Amino acid sequence: MKAEVSDKSFLEFLPVSLFGGVMGLCGLSFCWRLAEKSWGIHPYFSNAAGVLAVLCFLILFVAYVIKIFRYPKLVIAEANHPVQICFFATFIVCLLLIPGITLPYLPVFSKVIWSAGALMIFIFALHVLRKWLDNKQQPESAMPIWILPVVGTLDVPVVGYHIGIPGVKEICLMFFGIGVLFGIILIVVVISRLFFQAPIPPELQATLLILTGPFALAYTGYIEIQGNQDIASATMFYFNIFLFLLISGKIMLLPISCPFKVSWWSVSFPLTAITVTCFHYANFSHYYIHKLMAGGMILLTTTVIIYLLFQTFFKISTRTFVPLTPSKS
Repeated sequence: MKAEVSDKSFLEFLPVSLFGGVMGLCGLSFCWRLAEKSWGIHPYFSNAAGVLAVLCFLILFVAYVIKIFRYPKLVIAEANHPVQICFFATFIVCLLLIPGITLPYLPVFSKVIWSAGALMIFIFALHVLRKWLDNKQQPESAMPIWILPVVGTLDVPVVGYHIGIPGVKEICLMFFGIGVLFGIILIVVVISRLFFQAPIPPELQATLLILTGPFALAYTGYIEIQGNQDIASATMFYFNIFLFLLISGKIMLLPISCPFKVSWWSVSFPLTAITVTCFHYANFSHYYIHKLMAGGMILLTTTVIIYLLFQTFFKISTRTFVPLTPSKS
């Protein structure tokens, strides 16, 4: 007879990828900030999402530091894995996004955290890309999460242009160039793998939406640099909407075909990034359809993130968050 029991504690299982949920909450705060400005309403929703993002980040940060000291071998194994290492970018990106929430209240602290995040993502992206170049990679190991270190560099300008540090524009331009060009290269590699290799496992299907991240962030960064809409930004916007429609069809079936997994959180930040692009595009457009798109996307994004929060807290409260492994009894 077999019984389902967990052979890991919560700390042993705690994956660094859970910081992706904090990224999603930060993105949700930014989305609602744009919506509230566009619709002329009080910033209740953006403030609530921002506070929740900061609280979740602090809790996860403390928990993961404890894991590092208690289970260093597990953390080292995660860092040495050719695919899982990419998830460490989620923690660094949080350092780049959190200042966007705390800047009005803690300007000096926010500038320090953002600067540390920018330096860390530069070193991390350099390390990961160098590691891939120095070691032969198997085609089937090319997963959407490979893009995370590159997406991290494109997150630098999101808050960077508003951080108020001397020379920040050149810093943002550098990261923008790195992220856009390497993003295109890695998207081609990953899509080629999806075409010619076996399908990725069901539990990782949600990570497909990460493929929309580079173009969404590139569009937002380009608008920050240019200050207006042109054919290049419109091309990025419409291509990314098409890519989102192409991928989202598979992801919508996940709740039916696959039990809740931590990897589902990987849809949260790309959704918020796409929503932000819709609001920016609507601000430049006189067509009502773009305003409807922005409203529809923020409704979808908010609903998905609330669902993910509910599932996560429910799994933790019922002690079913840690995956169960079969054992004989």
